[in-house]
Amino acid sequence: LEFMSELQDTLIETENIHDSCRVWITTEVHPKFPISLLQTSIKFTNEPPQGVKAGLKRTYAGITQEQLDYSNLPQWKPLLYAVAFLHTTVQERRKFGPLGWNIPYEFNQADFTASVQFIHNHLDELDPGKMVCWNTVRYMLGEVQYGGRVTDDYDKRLLNTYAKVWFGDHMFAEAFGFYQGYEIPQARYIEQFREAIEHLP
Repeated sequence: LEFMSELQDTLIETENIHDSCRVWITTEVHPKFPISLLQTSIKFTNEPPQGVKAGLKRTYAGITQEQLDYSNLPQWKPLLYAVAFLHTTVQERRKFGPLGWNIPYEFNQADFTASVQFIHNHLDELDPGKMVCWNTVRYMLGEVQYGGRVTDDYDKRLLNTYAKVWFGDHMFAEAFGFYQGYEIPQARYIEQFREAIEHLP
C-alpha cells in the first residue's frame, strides 16, 4: 500500500509520460487504498454473471472439446458438468447477502479449475472396474476445494449438503436433476452442452 502512494505521486509529478505507458493494478477492496488513484483510473471489474444459466454459460465458454475428451470414462462429462453447476451455485448465492452465505466468500475460477483437476486426477487413478470414491469426492469439494474458503459452520454444512445430494452414483441416472429443469445434459460435444445450457430456465 505504501507503493500505491508512491506510484500515485510518480504518475502525477512526472512531466513527460510515454503515450504507450500503462499501469495495471489488480486489487481487492481495501480501506487504505488511495482513493485519488482509484478516481484517476479506468476501472474494470470481473464479476460473476447473474443467474445459473449465465454462470454455466460463462463456465462452459472456457471449456474446450479437448477438455471434454480428457477421459473416456463415462463419469467424466457428467462430473465436469456437476462441478460447473456447483461452482455456479456457490457464486450465485453471494448475491443474496446473508441469506445466501452467512459470510461473503470470494469463490473464483481457481476454485473451479482446482476442482476439475482433482476430479480428472481421481478418475485417472481409478482401477479398471472400480467405482468412484464418493466420500473422497464430496470431502474434496465440500471441505477442501470450495470448503477451504468457508469459515462459518452453517455455510460449511450447506456446502457439504450440496456435495452429498449432487455427487454420487445417483447422478448418472436419467431421472437425476439438481433441481426441476436442471438436469445433466446427455452430450458428447461442447456445442451440445452449450446448446443445452441455452435452453435452461
